[in-house]
Amino acid sequence: MNKIGTSLMASCMLALALTACGSGEGTGGGASSGNASSGGKAAAGTADERGGKDAANGAEGSNGSAGGKKTIVFSTFWHDDKYEDAKKNYEALHPDVEIKLEHVDSTDATLEADIEKYVTSTNAAMLAGKGPDVLETDLLPADNYVKHHLLADLNPMMKQDSGFRKDDYFGNVLDNVRVGGSLYEMPLSFFLMGFAGDADAIADTGAKFDDLAWSWNDFAKTAEALTANGPLPSALSYSSPEYLLGEMVGDNYGLFMDEAEHKAHFDSASFTGLMKQVKTLYDDGVVSNLGRGANAYFRSVQINSPKDYLETMQGIALGVKVTHKELGNRMKLYAKPHAQDTAAGGYFKTYRNVAIADNSKVKKEAWDFVKYLTSEAVQAPSNATGFPINKAAYAKQIQALKAQGSFGSYPEGPLQGEAVQVDDGMLDGLNGYVNGAVHSVRDTGSDKVWEIVTTEAKAYFTGQKSAEDVANLVQNKVTTYLNE
Repeated sequence: MNKIGTSLMASCMLALALTACGSGEGTGGGASSGNASSGGKAAAGTADERGGKDAANGAEGSNGSAGGKKTIVFSTFWHDDKYEDAKKNYEALHPDVEIKLEHVDSTDATLEADIEKYVTSTNAAMLAGKGPDVLETDLLPADNYVKHHLLADLNPMMKQDSGFRKDDYFGNVLDNVRVGGSLYEMPLSFFLMGFAGDADAIADTGAKFDDLAWSWNDFAKTAEALTANGPLPSALSYSSPEYLLGEMVGDNYGLFMDEAEHKAHFDSASFTGLMKQVKTLYDDGVVSNLGRGANAYFRSVQINSPKDYLETMQGIALGVKVTHKELGNRMKLYAKPHAQDTAAGGYFKTYRNVAIADNSKVKKEAWDFVKYLTSEAVQAPSNATGFPINKAAYAKQIQALKAQGSFGSYPEGPLQGEAVQVDDGMLDGLNGYVNGAVHSVRDTGSDKVWEIVTTEAKAYFTGQKSAEDVANLVQNKVTTYLNE
């Protein structure tokens, strides 16, 4: 199972938990099933099995344990050295605070079952008021937590903290992950979602476009110039129309889903128009599933860090040259087109999202620790996955990479350990995409909404149903899911 995203399973588990648990008063107790980096090994089992012990531990920690220390329980599924280092350094700076890290020890053989157990116990603990003070929400149904008022709004904490300067962070990311104006999750890092393309091959066709501003309509017009004047028959490589539609819905989730109100808007001209647009792109040959990307100017790509950007582009170039030796000499990132009814700008996906339980008795201390996790000191090392949310940390990563000159690629990757030369120009060009990404992408791989859209849309793309009939069906099924 992919480390990033089990929202479908998590949401279903929370729905089941809601039928068995009511919200109750409680304190910041542990909720994970696994190991705790301080305070001994975390108890395994459900919240009911552990409730008395965890509630007692949480109350003791929240109200001050031996020596008057405040204890912050921080729950994650994955063990993360970054959090371990942050815990040690923060405790050294704040001797009156103890960070109790909880994570799950898992193996490949038990991973799926361990995630299920972790999500189930965390959901139950949160609903019972016995959850952790701070939790990483990447594997958890955070939208449902928000719906049931289980997470604290970080906005007031940010505004009241004179040491927090919003300008120090990528506001284009923070401003676009809010729900109804509130910020419930702090993304510690993010990925860029875009297209990879050969800049020289594209320039040779004479096609002119501004990828930071183009819509899918603009993309279709650009494709005409690309395919008419160049050697490749398609503009974009993608497996099937329903999956491209699913990705476009995930890219423009706010257009079809009101997370604050928990309502869907698929019975709209925006959605039927998007379906028809995707069909036209395939019918006209603008998008093709032939050649696994070798016969198209663009392909979808996720960029995880500045270093990953350089390695990914060199790896794609290697694949292009297998079938087109004259191409692939200058691969670079392009922004994905935006839907017709949304604003211009690129796309990002958040990673390592952390939240504070609304009923935590150590909210002030929890916020200070979350703020520390976003600091330049914690985020500057370049060995972490994701673009740091802290601007100064990102600048330091770029500076360090340029000074390094080259680095070894992943031995198991397409470059098989080959050295990657640092291209200063490519890194400089990355700044526009990091600062220009304004659309938050939903992690669609295990999302129930994505599943409904891709399943039902097949009937339209195969000519069995009209776009309007599919839109109404998707609307009804998503609404039923939201009301479960």
